[in-house]
Amino acid sequence: MFEQQITAAQGMPDAAPCWPDFESIFAAAAHLEAIEDDETFEVQWRSCLASFADDDIVWQELPRRLSRRQQFDEAVEAINARDFGHETNRARQLLKADLLHAARAHAQSNAIFDRLVTRFPEDQDLRLTYAKRLLLDGMLVKARRVVEPVEDSFPWDTQAREFSEHTKALVSILVAREGRPLSEDEDARILAMKHAILRFRDRQVRPNLARGLGKVALITGSLGPGGAERQISRLAIELEKARRSGRTVGGVEISEEVELVVRSHGPERRNDFFLPDVLANDVTIHELNNFKPMSARKIGVTDPELATLLSYLPPAANYGVKRLTPYLQEKHVDVVSAWQDGACLFAGIGALIAGVPQIQLVMRGLPPSVRRHLYRPEYDVFYKAMAQIPGVHFLSNSKAAADVYCDWLDLPRERFQIFYNGVEPMAADGNEEAQRMWEEFEARTEGARHTIGGVFRFETDKQPNVWIRAAARYYKQHPDARFIAVGGGRLFESGKKLAETLGVAHRILFTDRSSTVGFWMTKMDVLQLFSRYEGLPNVLIEAQYMGLRVVSTPAGGASECIISGKTGYVLSCNEKPDVKEIVRYTNELLEMPGQQELFAEGGEGRTFLDTNFSVPKMLGDFANIAVDRSIPALDDGEMLRGSAAA
Repeated sequence: MFEQQITAAQGMPDAAPCWPDFESIFAAAAHLEAIEDDETFEVQWRSCLASFADDDIVWQELPRRLSRRQQFDEAVEAINARDFGHETNRARQLLKADLLHAARAHAQSNAIFDRLVTRFPEDQDLRLTYAKRLLLDGMLVKARRVVEPVEDSFPWDTQAREFSEHTKALVSILVAREGRPLSEDEDARILAMKHAILRFRDRQVRPNLARGLGKVALITGSLGPGGAERQISRLAIELEKARRSGRTVGGVEISEEVELVVRSHGPERRNDFFLPDVLANDVTIHELNNFKPMSARKIGVTDPELATLLSYLPPAANYGVKRLTPYLQEKHVDVVSAWQDGACLFAGIGALIAGVPQIQLVMRGLPPSVRRHLYRPEYDVFYKAMAQIPGVHFLSNSKAAADVYCDWLDLPRERFQIFYNGVEPMAADGNEEAQRMWEEFEARTEGARHTIGGVFRFETDKQPNVWIRAAARYYKQHPDARFIAVGGGRLFESGKKLAETLGVAHRILFTDRSSTVGFWMTKMDVLQLFSRYEGLPNVLIEAQYMGLRVVSTPAGGASECIISGKTGYVLSCNEKPDVKEIVRYTNELLEMPGQQELFAEGGEGRTFLDTNFSVPKMLGDFANIAVDRSIPALDDGEMLRGSAAA
């Protein structure tokens, strides 16, 4: 909707005078900032701009709004389209630099500041403003270079002097700890995080004095519609059921309440997807976004060096230290189990400060070194430093993912413990809509001999187009086949168009998102999954529990989920699956006898599933890992080539 506004930003829009009639331009800007609806904002912004066309105060509400909505490219386009006057116009150039910084165009913003500092070298306020911005972005060394020429003139007991002394202290600590000069281009916040963690390298882990499991906090980012969120919700619910009923889990007593802690469980981005299940089972859940942030001093940090380091953490780590640490201290938590990379990052240091004896860093898929869209430069340093701390456990839900993490972090494989997902057979009932869809499809494909299915999100990583192309190839060779694709997503409509182009749309039932996945599985004869990336693909386990053999790419722990040649096949490649191989394996499984006996109670397939992936197995594994405080930290001799602790 903002294209017209960006165009308007280049000149005077054709609009009525600003309404309502504000007493000042500042009141108009405040009014615009408070508007939530984009269409209302567009009308009133254009109107106000007609009255205040030559003033930046109203105009800048557009790029600021775009930046708040994370539409950074559009914000930068609007900023660069506006004339901010000559480079000697200090105030307007500073505004441009500020707006570009808010739009994440840091290099452009810094270039403007560099030119201004060169032009006005004695301007203390300019240098201080720029240095503060650089410090915020992790550029500590450059911040020192910018502020150093004027800092001696800063009066004592002022914020300017406090800033100067603080940056000096940070440089002194980091240079001493690193044993080398710092460079201008490295993010000093990551170094501060590293050395804050390593302050706990000699910590004494208190023994497990509680009966059984002790106090457990299960921590993740949200309760959105993902596999990790489903598993952590299920774990919390089942552990609480065991505690209330007095049952042991894997021989371990659940002695204290298990609580869930998430960053957000609000409706934004469907972060509340599993919240109804959690609340229906009376599991206590806390939302970190609602916790009041507290300073290092208020959470009891008395070590001056640690306090200085904690003041300069990357944003995610800082968020957890300030909000999570007080909760962990108050609850006297014995086990922190942080699930997924983002939660590990915001929970780890807070758990160390709170003195939590066992800190579990639980990986739920391939690392961000592989899934580059999830990568943050602090992850490498964070994990390598945490590996040196007593009481820190690394867990993964697949051997394959653990191997990739170990290769990435240069960790010995024995540091990872495998904690498989707990999966239950799905309900086979279908609702009225699902039943109607099936009956119509069945009538349309009357005479079909086999039904081949897929359950996946229509997203890039799941490669839905590969599934559709494989369906078309299989149908060409086996015209008595039909197909069911269960799932929705951004590529849903384009997938349907591809099926039409390939001439197979009439043989595929696209259900879109469905709450009756088990029902659809009862209509299939084999299930296919062609993901590029996976952790431990639950759908393969669920399909086998529903009596289906499976064909999958070798993504993540797929090969760990099947008995090869009996309950399924794994393809040779996940990046470019071979359609001929898909067709061959699918046909072999469809012609293979004994499927019903294989997955019946006591059958080889069912026994394999129950032994490795049942909910009781998951609960028992978690409880026994959680009461084990024996995993040692790596010492310097064992630690990683090129590590964070080098």
